[in-house]
Amino acid sequence: MNHRLECIDIGSDYCPCYLAELNECIVCSQLQGKEFCDCNWNGVCVYQDFIWSKRKAKAKRETIVADIIDKQSINKNLIILTLSVPNKMARDLNEPGSYVFLRNELSPSFFDAPMSVMYVDEINGIIKIAVQINGPKTNLINSCGKRVFLRGPYWNGLFGHKYIKGTRNSKCLVILRGIAQAPGAIIINKLYNNNNEITVIIDKGKVEKFFILQYINNFNLKIITTDLLSNDGQDILKNAILDNDIKLIYSGGSDEQHLNILNYLDLLDSKAYFAVSNNNTICCGEGICGSCEVQIDGQKIRSCKVQLDVRKAIERRVLHG
Repeated sequence: MNHRLECIDIGSDYCPCYLAELNECIVCSQLQGKEFCDCNWNGVCVYQDFIWSKRKAKAKRETIVADIIDKQSINKNLIILTLSVPNKMARDLNEPGSYVFLRNELSPSFFDAPMSVMYVDEINGIIKIAVQINGPKTNLINSCGKRVFLRGPYWNGLFGHKYIKGTRNSKCLVILRGIAQAPGAIIINKLYNNNNEITVIIDKGKVEKFFILQYINNFNLKIITTDLLSNDGQDILKNAILDNDIKLIYSGGSDEQHLNILNYLDLLDSKAYFAVSNNNTICCGEGICGSCEVQIDGQKIRSCKVQLDVRKAIERRVLHG
C-alpha cells in the first residue's frame, strides 16, 4: 500500500505544478487520475486551484539574470558568489533547504547546476552561494564575469523540514562537513531564531576550509571544529549525541555521514529528531526528469519535491544502493 507523500511545493506559488497537468500530482488523488478526493492536505484544495488556473500549472520558475556583486575565491576548490536577486526571491530563499540552479550565461540550459543558498539579505535582495569547483558545470560558473543565469526558488534541499521549523526552546546538534557547511548557515539561523541552544560540529572536509564560521560567529553557539573521520572526531560526535536533552540533530554531509549518526542514535537509544541534507541527484527540480527518483517500499518517489522518511532514505541509498 502506498504511503501518502508530503510535497515541498504544496501551498506555495508553484502549486499546482507541471505534474498536475500530467495527472501525476504528488498529493491530490484527483490529479492522479482518480475519481475521488483522498488527500491529507488541509490547505487550499489543490484540485480546485488547478481548475481556477484553467488546468495549467499555476506559476513557473523562470530563469533570471543575476548580477554578480562579488566573487570570493576561498581556495582553488571553492568560491563564494554574492548575487543580486529580486526581493521576493530573496525572501523565498531565506528558508532551510533552499537552493537555486546556476549556470554560465553563455551555456545552454542543461548546464544548470543545483546550489544551496548560504546567506540571504531580504531587504537588499542579496544571496550568497558557496560553489565547490569539481566539474564542467562548476568550472563554467567559476568563469562567469558580471552575470549568471539563476532559476529558483526551490526548497527540498533537506529531509526533515518539519523538525527544523518546529523545534523551539530546545537543545540542537548540527553536524556539517565539506561543502554541506553552506546550507547549514540558514538552518542554524532558523534554529537560533526559534530560541534553541545549538552545538555545531564542523569538519572542513574536501573544501579544506571552515568557510561557514564568518556567517555564524554572531550567534551564541558552541562551535567545535574537528575531523569527523578521525577517532577523536568520532568520540566528539558520540559524546555530543549522548546528551539525552538533545531534541534535534541535523546532518549536512554525505550519506555515509548520515548513516554513521543514525547508527549512534540507535546504539545510544536517542529519541532526538533527525534531519539530513538531500544528497540525491537533482536535475530539473520539478519532478519531471526522474533523475532524483528513488524507490522506497515499492513506491517511486521524486526526491526533489517529496519529504522522505530520513531512515528509509539513508538505508535505501547506503545499504541497498
